[in-house]
Amino acid sequence: MTKEQLPSLIGKLLLIVLVVVLLISSMVYLNKRWSRIRDIRRQADAKAVVRALQLYYNQYDEFPDSLDDDGFGWDKSNDLADRSFLKPLVTFGLLNGEPFDPENDADFYYRYQKFPAGSFGCQYPFVVFQVMQFETNGFEAGQGQCEDIDFTALAPYGYTWQEFE
Repeated sequence: MTKEQLPSLIGKLLLIVLVVVLLISSMVYLNKRWSRIRDIRRQADAKAVVRALQLYYNQYDEFPDSLDDDGFGWDKSNDLADRSFLKPLVTFGLLNGEPFDPENDADFYYRYQKFPAGSFGCQYPFVVFQVMQFETNGFEAGQGQCEDIDFTALAPYGYTWQEFE
């Protein structure tokens, strides 16, 4: 290699390094952007589900039962074997389709359960709906607790909604 070829080789290496750095930084930016978009969808889904549950209660004077036990009585959106998450809300036209998390895996999913009176020290029957986890910060955690349990602690990076019958 001659002295004249060395600056050309260094220039090519610097160009390659610059392209790699730009690619990596754009991938990181886009990943954060997509995380935020998925969280906005989760927030919109939560509002739609809560509104549908309230409409159901106003119409039938009770909340729908948990039809599917995907673990400890919870009806979960990530149960692909039995796609029946919040089916009564869809059946009665209160939701356009069954809600599901954009990721819908073991970490990111929705869940719902109706509890009888006396559960966890609560005097009246109640329901809990949760978005288990957001990917970014800045979303309301919601509320939900009884004497013996704080449901928001079960989804500390998500959203919890509880309502009594």
